[in-house]
Amino acid sequence: MLRSTIATLYRASRSVTQTLLRFSSTAIGKQEPQLSLSYTCKVCGTRQGPKTFAKSSYEKGVVIVTCNGCHNHHIIADNIGWFEDFKGKNIEDHLKSKGESVKRGTTTRNEDGIFEIQQ
Repeated sequence: MLRSTIATLYRASRSVTQTLLRFSSTAIGKQEPQLSLSYTCKVCGTRQGPKTFAKSSYEKGVVIVTCNGCHNHHIIADNIGWFEDFKGKNIEDHLKSKGESVKRGTTTRNEDGIFEIQQ
């Protein structure tokens, strides 16, 4: 009884693993490129970040971050068109349409755990 149950569970887990490998766009153990964002919430005025998300989501999907101060949700990217009032595909296009600028840079974490931005 126990042996047949273990054999059934093993076959089921192998089947799930094979299905995941077949339908997964990223190999197991492979890391996606990440982007991060720091901003000041215009609702409550608190500084946020860095908020980290997948580069593929920013370029092809939807990214929504939550403010730690007021718990408001901010749309960072909408490449699918879910939000009709969001002008542009991402926050850079949206701010550019309002005449605001975005600072881009490379973020690294130093030995003290503090993020540093190089422009």
